Amino acid sequence: MPDLWMPGATRHALGNKGVMNGGPARAVWHITSNAHDWTFKNELGWFTGGGSGDAPHLLYDPFTGEIAQFFPADSRSLSLQNAGDVRTNRTGAYCVQIEIVFTEGETVNGKKYNSVRDTPCKNLDKIVAWLRSLGIPDVWPGGSPTGFVRDTVSLDSWTKLGGHYGHNQIPGNSHVDPGPMPNLFATAPAKPTPKPAVKYEPFPGASWFSMGRKSPIVEAMHNRLVAVGCSRYQTSANKNVIGSGDVASYEAWQRKCGYTGAAAQWPPGKSTWDKLQVPNV
Repeated sequence: MPDLWMPGATRHALGNKGVMNGGPARAVWHITSNAHDWTFKNELGWFTGGGSGDAPHLLYDPFTGEIAQFFPADSRSLSLQNAGDVRTNRTGAYCVQIEIVFTEGETVNGKKYNSVRDTPCKNLDKIVAWLRSLGIPDVWPGGSPTGFVRDTVSLDSWTKLGGHYGHNQIPGNSHVDPGPMPNLFATAPAKPTPKPAVKYEPFPGASWFSMGRKSPIVEAMHNRLVAVGCSRYQTSANKNVIGSGDVASYEAWQRKCGYTGAAAQWPPGKSTWDKLQVPNV
């Protein structure tokens, strides 16, 4: 089950949770757009105080990277207006609302910023990674917001298509935020490249294990028998040639695997060979 509270976000649970209606998971992006206050601290105080009736799931500062969370992901938050009978805050299995502490044209450290896209977007990748873990796909069904204008999607699209939306796109709402957004999906950490599966030598058949046979497979077997604690070798010379040390060591390995009597005797069998995991050479 995914983590319903974003790792790394400070938790300010407001209670007052509400169930979701189910369906494709989505996220909605907002900005605080406060001409009088651009600080994370004061916006946090607002949403945990007098503004709790409008609280989102996350409050995010793109300059400092600070993130606070008010509701678990499986609860509705309170940032959207309904679209008639459709309770937009409850649409989907998840409808994560992210409120970015940003105002168009604000000045930070002497520099003017006209959109979220222009900010440092510190820790944005962590938010997107968490949203991905909730099954929210890397798509904007209505297109990534490019301006502070209404661009409402159809009610059918809103209810049926998971992904990312701007507040300006939600039916029943009148806001024009968040404005131009960065490429969210480029900022999310790349999924680690899976390590290639280790390949092992297939069982060459019992008759292959004849005394005096010379092969790099014999040396690989020798090394594995030593690694699993079954070495009965008197010397490490000629490791690539089958000799009495290989016979004694492999029989020790077969006994370690639970075989007894004739079943534990040379030559190797397929079952114990596969368990030995001799690297492919």
